[in-house]
Amino acid sequence: MRGIGIPEDKLETIFDRFQQIDTSNSRSRGGSGLGLTICRGIVQQHGGQIWVESQLGKGSTFCFTLPLGEAANGLKVKN
Repeated sequence: MRGIGIPEDKLETIFDRFQQIDTSNSRSRGGSGLGLTICRGIVQQHGGQIWVESQLGKGSTFCFTLPLGEAANGLKVKN
């Protein structure tokens, strides 16, 4: 885990459009709040899941899974 962590009440909404953690550090870095929404869309389009594990004051880890093979939700895999 790295960073400052995400407050528990923000863990469910962090992947929504235009969401940013309102801290002095994050606001100074800019951004539109769309990055995680885009990531979620890409992962879900490929039949996967994405989530965050976080401890405030200790950091966050972003995780995702993607299915393998042709059985992955009917997706076609090109060799």
